[in-house]
This record gives sequence, C-alpha cells and structure tokens, in this order.
Amino acid sequence: MKQAVFGAAIAAALSFSVAAGAAAPKGPSLDEVLARLNALEQRVTEVEARNTQLETENAALKATNERAEATQDYLKAQTKELRATSASLLNDTSKVKGADWATRIKFKGDLRYRNEGIKTEGVDTRVRDRIRARVGFDALVTDNLSVAVQVATGADDPRSPNQTLTGQSSRKPFGLDQAYFDWRFAQGFKLTGGKMKYPYVRAGNSLFYDGDYNPEGLAVSFERGMWFGSAYNFWLTERSTRAESSLYGAQLGARIPVGSGSNLMLAGGYFDTGASQGRCDLFGNSGNGNTTIPITTPPCGVGNNQSLAYDFNIAEVLTEFNTTVGSWPLMIFADYANNSQADNGLDTAYSAGFLFGKASNARTWEFGYMYQSVQKDALFGQLVDSDFADGRTDGDGSVFRLAYAPVKNWTINGTYFMNTLNRDVGTQLDYGRWQLDFNAKF
Repeated sequence: MKQAVFGAAIAAALSFSVAAGAAAPKGPSLDEVLARLNALEQRVTEVEARNTQLETENAALKATNERAEATQDYLKAQTKELRATSASLLNDTSKVKGADWATRIKFKGDLRYRNEGIKTEGVDTRVRDRIRARVGFDALVTDNLSVAVQVATGADDPRSPNQTLTGQSSRKPFGLDQAYFDWRFAQGFKLTGGKMKYPYVRAGNSLFYDGDYNPEGLAVSFERGMWFGSAYNFWLTERSTRAESSLYGAQLGARIPVGSGSNLMLAGGYFDTGASQGRCDLFGNSGNGNTTIPITTPPCGVGNNQSLAYDFNIAEVLTEFNTTVGSWPLMIFADYANNSQADNGLDTAYSAGFLFGKASNARTWEFGYMYQSVQKDALFGQLVDSDFADGRTDGDGSVFRLAYAPVKNWTINGTYFMNTLNRDVGTQLDYGRWQLDFNAKF
C-alpha cells in the first residue's frame, strides 16, 4: 500500500511539473520535489503505523470483550447452579432438622388385660375383668431438658387406672396420668416438676406405695457414684384458706458393690403430711384404713364428717440386695417404716421378700414372694397399694408372684394375695385375691 501511494505521489508531481512548465517558464526544482516526496512518505509511514497500532488495539479489545462475554456466561451458569444447589441444601437441611426432632421424641405405651377374683371372708366371691391402657411420649427439648406426657384409663382413683368391663360396653374415660419436666441443671442432679413418677427409690416389691400413684409437685434428685437422694414437696389439696394439705420429705441412700456382680442398696427417708390431720375433705371421706374421727366444725356436708385422727411423720429405712445364682438374677429386699405421730401404738409397718429370675426377654420367667404387715396408722393410707389387704392399712399377709415372657415386651403374670384384714381393730377377716394379667408394652 505504501508503494502504491508513493507511486501515485510521484506521478502527480511529474504531471504537476510538466503542466507547470508548459504554463510558466520556471517552477520548483527536482530537489524540492524530492523533499516534498520524502515528507509525504514519512507521513504515509506514520499513518500506516498508526493504523497498525489501532488494528492491534482493536484486536486486543475484541479479545478482551470476548473473554468478558465468556466470563459473564460462565458466571451466569455458575449462579444458576449455585441457586439450585442452595435450594437443595435448604431442603436437605429442613429434612435433617425434621429427622433430628423426630429422634428427640420417644413414644411409649402399654396395655394390660386382667382377670381378677376377690374373696373376703363372709362375702361372696367377686370376679371381674379389667383393662388398663396407657400411652404417652418422652421428648428431649434441649440437651439438659426433657418433658414427659402420659394419659391413662381411669379418671377418679389416684391409685388405679384400671377400668372394669361393665356398663353395657360404655366408653371408658381417659385422664392425665403424667405431665412433668426433667431439668438436669448440674452433673448428676435434676429438678422435676409436674405430675410425676415417684422421685425416690422403693425397695423391691414392697407395697408401702402403689405403683400407679403419680404425685404432683416439685422434686430435686441426684445420683453421683454410689450415692443417690431426693427431696420433694407434693400437693394433696389446695384450699383458699392457705391451709393446703401437702406431703414433703427427703431420702438419701447408696448402692454398694459387693463382690463381683452384686450390690447392696441401703437408704433412709422421711416424709411429713401437712394440714391433713382433722381435715374432712381428703380422699372422699375415706382414710383407707387410717383412724378417722367425726368432725362437725367446720361442717363438711352430709355424709362427709370423718377426718384423719393423726398426722403422719414417717421415717423409713430400706435395703435391697441384688446378685445372681448361676445365670439367674436374685433380688432380696426389706422395708421398715414408723409413724411418730400415731400415739395409739399402731405405728409400724414392715415388708420383706425376694424375686428370683426376671421375665423380660423371650422365654424368661420369674417367681417372687413377699410378706407385709401394716398397722392401722403406720402408713399414709392414700399411698398404700390398692390391692394388698383390699387397699387399706390395718392388714398383713403374703403375696405370691409368677411371670413368664413368651416374647420380649409381652408377659403373662399371676399374683395371689393371701391377707388378713382388720388385724389391729375390729373383727379379723381372711382376704384372698387373684390376678391373671396379660401385659403388652410398646
């Protein structure tokens, strides 16, 4: 291109020179023409160099633009992929949270069908079938806080959720059986509040307390190493006069290793009933065997004029020894209690017995025996077992137990009570009671 431009410039200069020569006798010299041509060539060279630079810069800009467009397309694709991944992760996270919450809830329940016969001396034998159904859950709220809720058949009797099969197949009521929280506020310590299971340890198969009775209030308990204990305050009756009936106490004990695979449990406890003596609004006018006296001030209504004659300040000591005989577990226990407020001398209760074997896994069995004696005002009648001695104090006698588990979580139990009623006051009566139970847990 440079040569074509330069040639055209020479041709133009020569044409100009010829034309000028024809028109005028004198024009620029050849040196001047050549100087002008050299200047023109330099300018052409500069223009070409500038064009080349511009082309290079345009090519670089074009490449940069192409890279930017490619980068933009890549980023768009990456953004879309990240959004999809984020949505998937959020979905997975919600599933994990849901699954985690599900693992924190444990459902539980059991059903018992019972055939029962009761024979009191001088009274016709009573035979009945009964059911007990319970269902609930335990939920872990945080790492150190849990709650439990359970409903059960029965609504009125605090010692029994059993429902007799009667009433022309009428509907059977359910009631709130348990509702409490457990707060483990320090290692080995917990605070329990609500309608709870017994917070203190009971000895073996002792029937000082009914296993279906769930006290209501607050309790602090601990277990550190071999030591354990509890302190509690339970409500019995709330009144507007602030003279509320209550039950409060404490227990301290230890589980002591003995030899290889055996242990001895020793414990002592004390509880006191507040604002119970002389009250006519406790337990529907029934002392459950405790001594009662008439009361007319304040009036309690027609047919409800009995109140407890004594207060209950009960000290208790208990022991339980667990070992094995061959491959069979063996548990031996004893329980003793005394009410210091019963000044009639009927203030002592004791029980002792054993349980050989354990009906838990498939094709396992157990056999147990216990003897118990409860004087009339030795124990708080509202807490004693509702089956032994017709659910009252002032009784003694034996209890035989046999159980077999065909499969895990299903047991067949047989129990026979051979007791004496009114051992301290009134006419003594023989009392027999059999129970055949089909139990299923889930």
